[in-house]
Amino acid sequence: MASFTKTEIQEATGASVAVSGEKTLFSGVETDTRVIGRDALFVALKGERFDGHDFVGKAVQQGAAGVIVSEMRDEYREYGIAVFVADDTLKAYQALARFHRRRFSIPVVAVTGSVGKTSTRNMIASVLSQKYDVLQTEKNFNNEIGLPRTLLQLTERHEACVVEMGMRGLGQIAELAAIAEPTIGVVTNVGKSHIELLGSQENIAKAKSELVLALDEKGTAVLNADDSFVAPMAALCRGSVLTYGTEAGDDIWAEQIAVSEQGVTFTCHCGSDVFAAQIPAISRHHAYNGLAAAAVGCLTGLSAEEIRRGLAAYKGVPMREELISLAPYTFINDAYNANPASMRAAIRSLGALTTGRKIAVLGGMLELGDWAREEHEAIGREIASSGIDVLITMGELAGYIACAAREGGMKQVYTAATHDECAACLKELLQPGDTVLLKGSRGFAMEKILSYFERKSCEC
Repeated sequence: MASFTKTEIQEATGASVAVSGEKTLFSGVETDTRVIGRDALFVALKGERFDGHDFVGKAVQQGAAGVIVSEMRDEYREYGIAVFVADDTLKAYQALARFHRRRFSIPVVAVTGSVGKTSTRNMIASVLSQKYDVLQTEKNFNNEIGLPRTLLQLTERHEACVVEMGMRGLGQIAELAAIAEPTIGVVTNVGKSHIELLGSQENIAKAKSELVLALDEKGTAVLNADDSFVAPMAALCRGSVLTYGTEAGDDIWAEQIAVSEQGVTFTCHCGSDVFAAQIPAISRHHAYNGLAAAAVGCLTGLSAEEIRRGLAAYKGVPMREELISLAPYTFINDAYNANPASMRAAIRSLGALTTGRKIAVLGGMLELGDWAREEHEAIGREIASSGIDVLITMGELAGYIACAAREGGMKQVYTAATHDECAACLKELLQPGDTVLLKGSRGFAMEKILSYFERKSCEC
């Protein structure tokens, strides 16, 4: 738990002291009154739909000994706690996280990319945990609030930290990197997610490259050499570069990649070490995630055996290619989110997983702007040629997938408007031994389809 004195709070944030209060040491920094502890420092953040200043009184009731605010209200003086006033409470929160991060001389690994950053982050943490006590980003806390929250959890027992960095526009990863000050930066790939906001893959690459630019002369960029947008980022790095891919010229590389229901296997070349790697995951692209994790393991002093054990110990993320057996059917719950690259990867995974019938149940992909129809139709054409037996789509956007699949010659294509309709259609079509993929952008909540089968009934 991060602790700060009054002097440290002022030094880190530049805030002034409006009310001195009794406490001189604050244990823990929180932005949510539901989890605040005794003697903690509460930071009153402002958002579009909330204002933390309205909850200062509740924070005090929960045990807060101090607050950081950007506006001083008369009632704050009556609480008997320390009140710090900053120009911007979010920037103050981030500054505290950076101040706390600088207390630790440990590897701080930052991961970004269009697809696979969460899986890669988890895999890196799994590998590093074979030798170190690791702190990593929880859930999808990879933004301007979630990243500081992670860093503020660093304690003396931690020997490494792995954080994830997301973005929706230019400059955001640069801001996150300025808070975390990573020693290692991993870029997985550049796809088309957020293209509506950034306009092109070139701009997405520019945004992702901000992580590489943020590394100092002692830092190392770990780059996917097989991605044509990522590989050129090596020229931007002031420090060292370690590449990974499927060519013998890469620093860390894989050959003989295979996928089965037991997971992904490949031969890993890690420096002078060569070993058989197995990852309990269901997509070929996890070999790339594993190579990134192996690269970070090499950089931080792990042996080939420790890396191998770490990859084998990897545990996936719920709703991200999650295998669920509901006998006599198998579901792939990949419903956390979707973009063109991850949708294609999921379709290919479905084809590789089973020799039985393959059914894709798909929602739409959001945030594609003017490219929405084109990208959905491209997915439909790919499904038609992928060997998938049945396609069910839900909603207007995914309807473009269905139309293109039919035009591509696919026979069993069905459309639905709601989860009820989708589940009813699927229930009628399912046969023992089938494998069903559930995928769509978060707004479509395709995982709800599972509930109709978990309770052995279909309410429709």
